Amino acid sequence: MDSVPFSILSSISQRGLQSVDYIVVLVYFVGTLAAGIYFSRQQHEGEDFFVAGRSMPWFAVGLSLIASLMSTTTYLAAPGEVLRYGLTLIFGWLALPLAFLVVNRLWIPFFMRLNITSIYEYLEWRFGLVARLLGVGLFTLILRLFWMATIVLTASSAVAQITYPSLEQQFAWHPSLEQWTLTVLLAVGISATIYTMLGGIKAVIWTDVIQFVVLMSGLIITLLVVALDTGTGPIDWWNITTSSAVEGHALPPLASWDITERNTILFMMLNMLFWYSCTFIGDQVAVQRYLTTPSVKAAARGNIVNFMGECVAFILLSICGMALLAYYSDPRFQVEIVEGVVDPRNPLVADKVFPYFIANGLPVGMSGLLVAALFAVAMSSLDSGVNSVSTVLTIDVFRRLDLPYYRWGDLRLARILTLIIGFFCTFAGWALLYIPESYNIIGITFRTFNCALGPLGAMFAGGMFLSHVGQRAIVLSTILGIALAVCCAWHAELLWFLGDTEFSSLELHLANNRGLSPFLITPIAATSTFLMAGLLGLFLPIRDPQKAVRYSWKAVVSGDPNPT
Repeated sequence: MDSVPFSILSSISQRGLQSVDYIVVLVYFVGTLAAGIYFSRQQHEGEDFFVAGRSMPWFAVGLSLIASLMSTTTYLAAPGEVLRYGLTLIFGWLALPLAFLVVNRLWIPFFMRLNITSIYEYLEWRFGLVARLLGVGLFTLILRLFWMATIVLTASSAVAQITYPSLEQQFAWHPSLEQWTLTVLLAVGISATIYTMLGGIKAVIWTDVIQFVVLMSGLIITLLVVALDTGTGPIDWWNITTSSAVEGHALPPLASWDITERNTILFMMLNMLFWYSCTFIGDQVAVQRYLTTPSVKAAARGNIVNFMGECVAFILLSICGMALLAYYSDPRFQVEIVEGVVDPRNPLVADKVFPYFIANGLPVGMSGLLVAALFAVAMSSLDSGVNSVSTVLTIDVFRRLDLPYYRWGDLRLARILTLIIGFFCTFAGWALLYIPESYNIIGITFRTFNCALGPLGAMFAGGMFLSHVGQRAIVLSTILGIALAVCCAWHAELLWFLGDTEFSSLELHLANNRGLSPFLITPIAATSTFLMAGLLGLFLPIRDPQKAVRYSWKAVVSGDPNPT
């Protein structure tokens, strides 16, 4: 097995990238670096770097959120998810209206009235320093550093897969696939780090706007090419995907009592609802966007743009998966996607079908735009994560603990941290090249960094709505919630390593022991952490009940909490 995930060893190459495609990609890279240099001239203090002087227009913030949260894992994995498992994913958008109401009505008014830079400042005001540092640790070490490394990895592997067959033809260069993947990885990580370090959050937001346009254009172009080549449309793609005549996927059940059932509409909707609710309450990457706007009204408008765009993006990504299944099920277009594998639904290739189509199914120039889209979605996630992590470390660690390096000043320190974090994530992405290929992208996503998302969101929800809960109760419940999430996500592997198996290999064990649906991990972890906090609060008395009431949701939204 090749050590590089998502690699392609196809014996058939229809065309590959041409010189024009590489020129398109080069223009994109030069443009993003130019944006960083341009906005660097507007950075004079830490406030500019972290929240852009709280003056960003709401439409740019909304589009930036879409580009930032739609990582490469989503952009590549959503079509692969449809190919491999069917149409469950497309029903997830049904939960977005409810998630929108939660964010717009509850979270945005609360955080905007706190007038903070790092959302983890609130955890200290409400609970204490230990809770604040725990929140910072979960966000930095689990939720975002690993996430950013995965983003760099998936983007680099996909781009390397697409461009590798044409290297010899275009450049007379003969690296191994692994060497070329590492080269692409360094290009993505270093370029995103540099323009983020120079331009701060303002450069991040405006380049995200451009990247949103590029990645949406890529999806639309893919659908148009499939429609023109095959003479089919969305209704045909739906019928092919659900038709037993071509061994398609049956429509998912509405619900199931079996929590190991991976694909049900209810499980997917619960995942979407909790993922968005927890992200926009406990993740600095998301909330920091709203903090760059001048008012609650502007932030709410940005949220409208974000959720409308998310609905469109999810529908397009799901349709893209159906279209690719129709394309490669057509006898005229069937090829070996990897050596010996033609079926696009095969677990070994489902996540690779979209990158393969980009390299071999698009007209000259369009492939370059799609490669630029892959770079765009990776860099928009990486720049957002790097900027937010540097913000949190500067505000919550160096400033709060008054460490010696803080005397360098917010702006200088933040730029140095940005450089270090970006290079660290790039190196971590290289290390992750060797994860097993048998893990589906979306599955590995939910089973890793999303384990921290539910408990982190519950910490903030507990502070807002459980006035009887103090620091000891919230810290203990959060730790227990993370342990529960890890057990839910990895219990099959844990049983194997503990020796509770009759099978001779881990692969056989996993094939015969279905784990909990990955779409239930965040809902279970968030709900359990919140309920445990409420219960523990009854036995672990709170030290300052008046402060708890002052920082509750009702008190903050209705007046000034006067934080100290």
